[in-house]
Amino acid sequence: MAKKYLILSSSSPSSRVAPPLISNGPKGLNVTHNCQVEYDIGRCNTSQKHDNGCIDVKRTSFPMIKGGYVIYGVAHQHAGGLGSTLYGQDGRVICTSLPKYGTGKQAGNEKGYIVGMTTCYPRPGSVKIMDGETLTLVSDYSNSKPHTGLMGLFYFLLAERL
Repeated sequence: MAKKYLILSSSSPSSRVAPPLISNGPKGLNVTHNCQVEYDIGRCNTSQKHDNGCIDVKRTSFPMIKGGYVIYGVAHQHAGGLGSTLYGQDGRVICTSLPKYGTGKQAGNEKGYIVGMTTCYPRPGSVKIMDGETLTLVSDYSNSKPHTGLMGLFYFLLAERL
């Protein structure tokens, strides 16, 4: 089974440029882009509040040159992260990854920090991305207080065939 891993970034253009958006494609895909590795958000004010509070939403869309079957997915966020969702072109949820926050003082369970993210392991063959399909990544952060060094990455593995 041929596999490839993909990394999507939801961050905005900046001078702090991230590594390639797609890596390890079957023919060494080299996709150029202008995404940040990290970004900062300020505190929201009352005019920016949504129905569910102060949430900073980053969104990016990307056409998949070559599709495949999703076999794994997980987001990467920092403190303040509320989760990320990867959507198919038709709006279906491909994978949602939510943060787990630490509750203690010991290493790996630091209170107020993300110590893990939920993962997606779809039933084999149940989630397919078509060749040319445009995916959308949405990454949510709380901006009830300012945050620096944020990331909105999403890693997923595709099998070209099962």
